[in-house]
Amino acid sequence: MALITASFAGDQGREVFVLPGSIFAQTAEGTNALLRDGARLVRHGADILEDLGLGAGKGPVATQSQLLLDENERTLYDALGKEARHIDELAEEAGLSAGAASALMLTMELKGLVRNHGAQYYVLR
Repeated sequence: MALITASFAGDQGREVFVLPGSIFAQTAEGTNALLRDGARLVRHGADILEDLGLGAGKGPVATQSQLLLDENERTLYDALGKEARHIDELAEEAGLSAGAASALMLTMELKGLVRNHGAQYYVLR
């Protein structure tokens, strides 16, 4: 059903965005065919925003979000860098409980400022 919808969208001149699948997976034949036929390749959400001319989300949006940080969020944000750090380490450095730090990190993740790297490790976006 999704391939039919994507085909109709392409026929109407609308952009079709596709996540690639493995060339060895039979279940990815449709999406890979869409790519072959001119659909836009998507690696992550920023690709869609860029193609639509809406920016990558790192520029002014992140700067404005940073201005809205409370004191505890700012302390956690400042403790982060390009290397992933565990929430327990960040909480200890900020003088917060693990639960409070987790809640604040989730808020900052929703604001687009940090990224959960997995297993409660966080990095700056």
